[in-house]
Amino acid sequence: MCTESHQYHAPASTGFYDLDEYSLAHVFLFLSVDDLDRCLLVCKKFQHIIQRFVYPKKSMKALVTGSGRDSSLSRHRFTFRKRVKLNENWCDGRYEEHTLFHHNAMYISQMIIDRDWLYMTHGGRLQAHQRTKTRHLIDSSAQWEVGFARDADITSLARLEDHFFAGRMDGKVMIYVHNTRQKQYLSVSRDTITAVDFNQDVYAITTRHDATYFINRSLPDSDESDYLEELELSRSYIHPQAYETIKLNGHRLAAGKFHCSRKQALQLIDLYSCVTMQLNSQSLAVYDVVWKDDNCMLTGNFDDSMRLVDIRTGNDEACWRDPYNASVYCLSFNGGYAVHCGMKYHHRSNLYDLRVPNNCIQMYFPSKRKHTSPVYGIAADLSQLFLVTDHNLRILNFDADWAAKKDYAAI
Repeated sequence: MCTESHQYHAPASTGFYDLDEYSLAHVFLFLSVDDLDRCLLVCKKFQHIIQRFVYPKKSMKALVTGSGRDSSLSRHRFTFRKRVKLNENWCDGRYEEHTLFHHNAMYISQMIIDRDWLYMTHGGRLQAHQRTKTRHLIDSSAQWEVGFARDADITSLARLEDHFFAGRMDGKVMIYVHNTRQKQYLSVSRDTITAVDFNQDVYAITTRHDATYFINRSLPDSDESDYLEELELSRSYIHPQAYETIKLNGHRLAAGKFHCSRKQALQLIDLYSCVTMQLNSQSLAVYDVVWKDDNCMLTGNFDDSMRLVDIRTGNDEACWRDPYNASVYCLSFNGGYAVHCGMKYHHRSNLYDLRVPNNCIQMYFPSKRKHTSPVYGIAADLSQLFLVTDHNLRILNFDADWAAKKDYAAI
């Protein structure tokens, strides 16, 4: 018989509340924003953990809204909670759609965005439209413009701070410095210019059939006016191959061919030695290329794929394919893990995660389609996606928690 000193005592029950902060924070990371909002109301301990640790960590790991580069492009300064909620909207397909700048004549506008401005070509004109915090998102009236309606269409556009570099259908390029309001036209070729890019040292121009041209961009000691006058005399190198797309990264130029029967459409040109390196990316045609970092690039290809290519090995390190076998016309990389792809059909864009190979995170099908246009240009910040079609500009605003969910990830 047990004495009183040897009586059995059942251990006290341990509840979820009694877990340490590290364990609670780990559990909360798996909850949605709506569930976390409800947990905030339970007690001050949960509130402290969620606001101090959970939302910042979820925001840092978020696919779209975890990027510091895209933060600098956004008009709003979003809280950690809001960024997590926005990321859920991106992944769930919850957005409000706006259509701007409709034109009956078919032409492809070029587009660049920053925090305050949308720079967009309208035929032969380059215009700056102010981004707003109103419901319309963009002021449709231009704050300034360069060029005229009768000018040849602008086929490619690059920007570096207040310098703009545009290639035209008539084989000319336009250099415009907004701070000084100076512009200059240079006749490069009689062929259509397909792509341009520039950095502190060089302008690069490629045409549809002719060649690729390089113009020295070293700044003289004189003022900006003298600099523009000396550009015509600074043509330094002509590469005999023409390309569909080019992108500079320091002294290296990534170049994609419009067609290569050997499925080796991607090349790398060293501007110092003028040596061309053939990369082993298995693509029949490269429509767009974006530098991920100094050693890797992302390519949008004719064969329904987006590829990650490492220039150190010259090989494809990863490949993402479209579920509908559509070509990838353009790319936008947010500097973190998200890649937005403009597709060939139905104004559609795809969202991919570089951490998840061979998987499409979400697809966006804009509504009210009278034409079945490819997406020719694409740009994004934390909450908005800009899509250029052959008849208008479409903006998908993901800061719209009330919008209907359009989830096409599982189809």
